[in-house]
Amino acid sequence: MKENELKKLEETIGYKFNNKKYLKIALTHKSYLDEQSGYLSNQRYEFLGDTILDFDLTIYLFKNFPELDEGNLTKIRSSAVDQDSLVELGNKINIGNYLFLSKAEDGSGGRNKKSIIEDAVEALIAAIYFDGGLENVNKFVSKFIYPNIKELSEEPGKKDYKTRLQEYYAKIGKKVTYENRSSGPDHSKEFNSSVFLNSNVIGSGVGKSKKSAEQMAAKDALLKVK
Repeated sequence: MKENELKKLEETIGYKFNNKKYLKIALTHKSYLDEQSGYLSNQRYEFLGDTILDFDLTIYLFKNFPELDEGNLTKIRSSAVDQDSLVELGNKINIGNYLFLSKAEDGSGGRNKKSIIEDAVEALIAAIYFDGGLENVNKFVSKFIYPNIKELSEEPGKKDYKTRLQEYYAKIGKKVTYENRSSGPDHSKEFNSSVFLNSNVIGSGVGKSKKSAEQMAAKDALLKVK
């Protein structure tokens, strides 16, 4: 990828890297290493970026919403950084266009896969942290994530799909259950969740934690009953 292409991404996110190495690692999917030597994938960056984002968001919520209790703060935080929200951010900055992917992954639509875009956004946050510190991470998330927080704060449980699904079936005297399985290395696990009504699968989802996978499975089930 040419340097001027990376400049387009920098212009979009509003941050210019002093060391492009960090940005390139953030954009390198693990599949690219199968075809190119001397590169590092963004898996470790994704792991760190996830934690940095949670930290920055927690501080922001604590300072700006003193009237909300722990439960509602947790719901807002979960909604603000769930897969859908991060994929929406990734698509807004067109991060998929800049990814280093193997030819096979690229050919199978990797630039549009939710899990790949989500990981790349979190890896980008880690890259900004390494290059410019927490202050610049805060500027990035303040621009692309925090504008949506006000809406979430007005209805903290709006995107709590598990609760909504549970309440839907409770009204007719039924209960749903979840089964989960995981794959991948410890630092970058992927969880797959299925939600059952009796013995029938009514929804499925993928996430980087059991909780997020179950939320995605519940969302899938809700879409089918509406």
